[in-house]
Amino acid sequence: MALPTPAEAQAKTALLVRPGQRETTPQVYLHAIIEDASTVIDLVNFISETRRTGVLTVVSGPLRKSIYFHQGSVIAAASNQPEDRFGNIVLRLGLVPRDKMEQALREAGPNRRIGNVLISRGLLSPKDLWRVVKSQIEEILFTVLLVNTGELTIAHFDPAQVPNRTALNTQHVLLEGLRRKDEMEHLRGELPPPDRLLVRHRHEAGVTLTDLERRMYDLVDGRRTVSQVCVDSGLGEFESTRILHHLLKVGLVTAASLEASFDLAVTQATVSVSTIVAAYNEAIRLIDAALREVGPGGLTPQGIDTFFDDLDPVLGELFDGVVPAADGRLPPERIFTNLKISQAKEKMRLLRRGLSEYVQFLMFLVRESVGAAEAAGDAHDGPALLERLDRQVRHQLLGFDA
Repeated sequence: MALPTPAEAQAKTALLVRPGQRETTPQVYLHAIIEDASTVIDLVNFISETRRTGVLTVVSGPLRKSIYFHQGSVIAAASNQPEDRFGNIVLRLGLVPRDKMEQALREAGPNRRIGNVLISRGLLSPKDLWRVVKSQIEEILFTVLLVNTGELTIAHFDPAQVPNRTALNTQHVLLEGLRRKDEMEHLRGELPPPDRLLVRHRHEAGVTLTDLERRMYDLVDGRRTVSQVCVDSGLGEFESTRILHHLLKVGLVTAASLEASFDLAVTQATVSVSTIVAAYNEAIRLIDAALREVGPGGLTPQGIDTFFDDLDPVLGELFDGVVPAADGRLPPERIFTNLKISQAKEKMRLLRRGLSEYVQFLMFLVRESVGAAEAAGDAHDGPALLERLDRQVRHQLLGFDA
């Protein structure tokens, strides 16, 4: 564990802010690297036993979830995952038909919560609302306990910005979470690998499926992997794993052959790599065009052809033999070939990191060229060009940059 600097602390955690309220930066007093699930479990237990007030935020890849504690009790939770949304919890509990939920969602807005809309329509009772809120908080906490890599922070928060809708006994929720964790490990041990394709093994005639089982069964189309079926179901990690395990056990679903899974993985990876490299190549084109406004030649005379020769070994194998074109753009075919033979972990993240460093280098060249032009008395408006280019590149790489 390590305490962050003030700047790191401000960047690590964000409050759950009600619509119309001004967001404030919480004061982080603990930052830890998650090396296994026991890190989160131990800290939740510590907060409960010491009756602390604070927000525990866990970040792992794209996942970001926060648990709010008041004097050791869990009072609220926040998540950026679709399966944790209020409406999905209602549907998962079978309290409201999907068509009625969709109508209610159209009425909801910043000043009218979906729960209040459902109550006003007579679709939920106050008891049902409490059950959904309780389940939503529990589900978020249960999945937080399963996180075994990433980062976490504990911070102070402003209670006025967090709706205290219920207070759960943390120890009771923690015990249930640990039970689920053990069950998840057992279920996962009997499932095919996450990247294996799933196919329907036999027709469901004669088998009675619940609505949730039907939802998952319909997603098995021979083109989705185990992990994709679970994510696309919107049922959450535990429920989707449990249901998929049942479908496999009764023989409605089975894993596709390794050859079929590999062929689809190659196709999907090709599309993904092509999309990423295309986004960066468009940013590089913008940089080359900006350099041509400063002086002749664009990126051609800047010595970019040797950039990838000096990368650190972790990135080097992904860009081995990659030579930029005269305008700086990169060959996606060579990059994809390197990715296929690489044994590195998190290859797509490393790819984005290498591409990001290359773009940062090109932006450095632009700034140096603008500075040299201004020193030579060039009347070109360098600051405006740099501001415009920075905005264009950021917009182009939104969602792709490492």
